[in-house]
Amino acid sequence: PWEQSARPGRLTPARVRRGFRGLHGKTPQPACAPKSSTAGPGRPAGSKNRRRAREHPVGKQNKTDTAKPASKRQAA
Repeated sequence: PWEQSARPGRLTPARVRRGFRGLHGKTPQPACAPKSSTAGPGRPAGSKNRRRAREHPVGKQNKTDTAKPASKRQAA
């Protein structure tokens, strides 16, 4: 009674909102359930990391040094 009357056949937004509550539960819901906003599985924050990280080879190669044979010649 406190709402302003609308033209015949026209619904106000408030009336639509109130009517939607009853319809929404009766209609099938094709959408999936919403995803949770919490973090996924994993190590909980604050706990220590008990597994050491893998050591990867550096991939560095030694240079062939020409100074070594010269020093061997001087020593001989």
